[in-house]
Amino acid sequence: MFRILTKIPYFVLLIYSFILLFLTTFLVPFGTESDLFFLNLIADKSVWGFKETFNVHLIFSNFLYLIVEALEITSLSGYRSLNLIYYFLLLLTLYKIIKFQFYDLKIIPVITAVTCTGITFISFISLQGVLLTGLLSLVIFYFQIKFFAEENIYNSLFLGLFCIISLSLGSYFFLIIVTTLSILKLSDWKLEKNKRLAILSNLSFIYISAVIFIVLDQIYGKHLDFKTSFELTEILNRIYLTAGLLLPIIGILVISLYFNFYKKINWNKDLFLYLLILIVSFLTFLFLNYQNSTVLVFTLPILVVYIFRTLEFVELKWLRIFYLSFLFLPILIIYFDTSLYPNIEAVPKLNYFFYALILVIGILNPAFSLQTQPFVESYKAIIVSFLLLLSISLGFLHLNYHNKFLHIGIASTLTEDLSCELDKTQIISNQEIPAIKAYFFNNIRPTYFPDCEIVLIFTSLDETPIDNASSINKTLLDLNQKSFINVNFTKK
Repeated sequence: MFRILTKIPYFVLLIYSFILLFLTTFLVPFGTESDLFFLNLIADKSVWGFKETFNVHLIFSNFLYLIVEALEITSLSGYRSLNLIYYFLLLLTLYKIIKFQFYDLKIIPVITAVTCTGITFISFISLQGVLLTGLLSLVIFYFQIKFFAEENIYNSLFLGLFCIISLSLGSYFFLIIVTTLSILKLSDWKLEKNKRLAILSNLSFIYISAVIFIVLDQIYGKHLDFKTSFELTEILNRIYLTAGLLLPIIGILVISLYFNFYKKINWNKDLFLYLLILIVSFLTFLFLNYQNSTVLVFTLPILVVYIFRTLEFVELKWLRIFYLSFLFLPILIIYFDTSLYPNIEAVPKLNYFFYALILVIGILNPAFSLQTQPFVESYKAIIVSFLLLLSISLGFLHLNYHNKFLHIGIASTLTEDLSCELDKTQIISNQEIPAIKAYFFNNIRPTYFPDCEIVLIFTSLDETPIDNASSINKTLLDLNQKSFINVNFTKK
């Protein structure tokens, strides 16, 4: 079985990853309050301030909003298409970095690994420009290493430009990367005086720009928190987030460090630079309060390049233990699904078939192979298993829960059960539910005279549903709360 999996070309896995990336983008619903807040921000421009007016991501999103309105598209899933574009630009930047620094490294396996991991990023990372700021940090990294290596004024100009764009988005993480790289370069005593002055000049410009943006943030009421946090609970939560979003690559980092330090495999200055950037990025993510998943977006391509450059010709023997960490993924999926229900007895019997299936797929793990294989080949089995898990999970999520999602259930009840046209209905709710405000913004604040007026009353599953013959009760899934809730519909 494992021999068959290792014969699958990486190019086929890359195409499959791209297809799954597209499907994930448009099928996974919005489930975080951050996403719903952003959609409300796009719909209600009256709350925009000075910073929002010049926010590049908001400008792109507003342009997309105008297109969606012009085409009369009711689905909001298209807003993730921006994240998809950002991710493809991330892959392009990674390709340019590899060609510049590691021209002999096989690119397709690296791009495939980053694309596979990107499927989880697209699903869980907020719409609020997190992928864009992570992309900008990687682009800044690219132009800085080019600026160090080449005498080209354009590298300096592009470096400054992308730093300003990142600052306009409120992201300051890149300053840590720029400072680390500059100090490392300036520590070289053989560096020419003109180059040293150019580096200091660029660094001064970037820091002056950062101070200006910080002052503007203070003027317009945005307070930045650069404090460190050493609370164990918070640190553990960030470690869990890192492990979850960077599967199936994070578990192999430890063995990469072993071969890099003790076996001196592919040990060189460039690889040391990547290791240093990884350490600095992880420490920043763990201990600085203001950081979000932007750091992980930037870290992912750096991490994958470091691992593949180190383990490119390493045999499977010592990797078996770390491949076993991949078995946590099916367990996490099962835990997430069962947590949607109030108790284990409420879980439908069909779900157990799904649990059994993903556990079987989890066994497609090179840790159980009896043969020794190079890392690049054995990793194919992990990718195949990962893609199959995601495909089945995405299919199960869509088929089993699509009609139960809060916004879908409300819309279908209004049109099918209450015979109301959605664009001529006013909705009144007893609670401020983020999903209602995001998906039914025009219905909550209608600019028209409504033909239907619907009152929604939300209660938990522990409470007795409202007993009223003139109303309708539905049990729907609120992804923001990650639980089922009762919804009562009353037509006035």
